[in-house]
Amino acid sequence: MSNAAALELLVRGAAVGGFLALAIAIGRGGSARARVTGILFCLAAAAHTLTQLPEIRPALAPAWEFIWALSVSAAGLFWAFAIELFEDRRRFEPQRAVPAVALLLLGLSQTIATDAIAKGLWLAHNIIGALLMAHVLFVIARGWKSDLVESRRRLRGPVLAAGAVYALAITIVESGEALGRSAQALSPLAAALLFAMSMAGVLAFLRADAALFGPGKEAPAQDTSTPPAELEEEDARAAAILERLMREERLSREPGLTVAALAARLRMPEYRLRRLINQRLGHRNFNAFLNQWRLGEVKDALADRAQREVPISTIALDAGFASLGPFNRAFRAETGLTPSAFRARSLGASAAP
Repeated sequence: MSNAAALELLVRGAAVGGFLALAIAIGRGGSARARVTGILFCLAAAAHTLTQLPEIRPALAPAWEFIWALSVSAAGLFWAFAIELFEDRRRFEPQRAVPAVALLLLGLSQTIATDAIAKGLWLAHNIIGALLMAHVLFVIARGWKSDLVESRRRLRGPVLAAGAVYALAITIVESGEALGRSAQALSPLAAALLFAMSMAGVLAFLRADAALFGPGKEAPAQDTSTPPAELEEEDARAAAILERLMREERLSREPGLTVAALAARLRMPEYRLRRLINQRLGHRNFNAFLNQWRLGEVKDALADRAQREVPISTIALDAGFASLGPFNRAFRAETGLTPSAFRARSLGASAAP
């Protein structure tokens, strides 16, 4: 083995150690869905680091198939991790596993296909991976302004976007290989980037608070300090003013209302309003905060016999929803019912003696 090859092996070994340490950092202290998918992604990233160096396959022979399966699913697992971390969905959705399973099935199909078909399957595998990573970047950018969890807002750019960019680069390189172009010269660079990413991830997640990962069976927070009484009173007054404005002036109906605009209305710094809505009112996302008020207005209208002939679409749009798709998803997530079923049940109950 040449010195360059030995050095690359050492760097890849360090990267694998880094990703395993990152899995421990993400997993310690709870079992939220974002933690579970994060651990799976870290294991897949470690597996991907190993499978890029086929020379070590004999040493890992007993576990090679499992390592390979994790590796080919890595883009799908990264996508699932990013969605769980940033989207704040209330319920587990089995379809989150579909991309990872699809990538694994494509990889398995490639191993038993003829050479010509195998190249096409591998190209399709990488195109799907690229699309998933592009969607991750879209998710990161879309929710940046409305994110109320400060530790998560800081994390959006530097770590997960870097991971997505790296995955896109790998997709391009591997697609070139599928078309017959060698990328061997880029292997040491890929190893160095993987090591750097694993270390950056460890630094980012090692001291991350439980709020980053959303609802779940989290361990108790280590910081037991409480804010000063003056700050508590100030926040209580601000919360009361905010509730009055939302209830009386129905600010949730205003199209395009932002955290900055609402903070200006309240004459308070934006960071304080973010903290108030997140830590005192319990919302992780500004749009979720607005939707709480919108959904409350919609539910009151649907249960009002005087409005039984008013179309549901009119009620939803009047309440501030920009379109029916987001409204229907938010309503079902909140109530477990469709708007029409909720109206039927509410009016039936109100008609009962």
